Amino acid sequence: MRLVMLTLTLAINTILVQAASFESRHFTVEVLAPGVFAVINKDAGHAICNSGIVDLGEETLVFDCFISPDAARDLKQVAEELTGNPVNYVVNSHYHNDHIRGNQVFVGARILATKATFDLIQTKDPEELESEKASIDKRIELFEEKLKNALNDRQKQECSMVLDYFRAIKESFGDYQMTLPDSIISDSICIEGSERRIVLFSKGPGHTPDDLVMWLPKEKILFTADLVFIGIHPWLGDGSVPDWINYLNSLHDLKPAVIVPGHGPVGTSRDIDTMIAYLNKSSEIVDDAIKKGKKAEEIAATPIPEFFRQWWLSHFFSQNLMGLYEARMLKH
Repeated sequence: MRLVMLTLTLAINTILVQAASFESRHFTVEVLAPGVFAVINKDAGHAICNSGIVDLGEETLVFDCFISPDAARDLKQVAEELTGNPVNYVVNSHYHNDHIRGNQVFVGARILATKATFDLIQTKDPEELESEKASIDKRIELFEEKLKNALNDRQKQECSMVLDYFRAIKESFGDYQMTLPDSIISDSICIEGSERRIVLFSKGPGHTPDDLVMWLPKEKILFTADLVFIGIHPWLGDGSVPDWINYLNSLHDLKPAVIVPGHGPVGTSRDIDTMIAYLNKSSEIVDDAIKKGKKAEEIAATPIPEFFRQWWLSHFFSQNLMGLYEARMLKH
């Protein structure tokens, strides 16, 4: 038994050293369990979202693959170095560009997504790409000016985060080729390897019209993609808040020990509660404002609640309120 424990300890230490020693300007790698890794976006890098790597045994799976093919190439390299196997599966959790534009780097792997996500990538990504090409220089110029005029370190950091996103998009223009998923998941799929089992499933709409999550039942690790943001204001514009809350409540039932969000640091199940609180509070603010007859500009000027005031990307808060307000008005 001592020999087994010693061997296991040495193996884990080796993995920790490998993960820590891999250098990428785009991300850092955290070991969550032997063979399970969180890949966390770096400030000033061009990953933009978080990713995951799972060693299934003889096969490797990558969960989400970044906005930049350059960052995705680093992701592929570290995944294969850490597991000793090629990447056989790539998961697109939803259609947003920061989670799917690295697909082209993994040609030859099965790229899994729901039918709704496939359709949204196919229809929306070309439109978004054309829009980005037409506007990206102006957007970069605008936030470079905002960065120059920032009043404090926090404003500077927020401007830098937005600039990272726009620069990642611009960097990829010459390299990017839309690569669609080739394996469609209806609602769930179990992938069984010699080392572990993972479950991919969707409860339908939430952050987008269809969101896939990855669950490792043995390790109690949940990769939520953008259903959970930690320490960062989420984007609500493509989601359904009531469905999102229901989805999060169902994830809570799994009792995960570790949460890997789409954006932000690795967390715990408490961060699901915090995400639900954000969604509820945003809805309450808008509903209360409508009851009081407030105008749109008054709602947009609502101060961020104290609990969420230190979250990054604070400009999303007023945009989120306006999106909820417009959705409410369409119903009346």
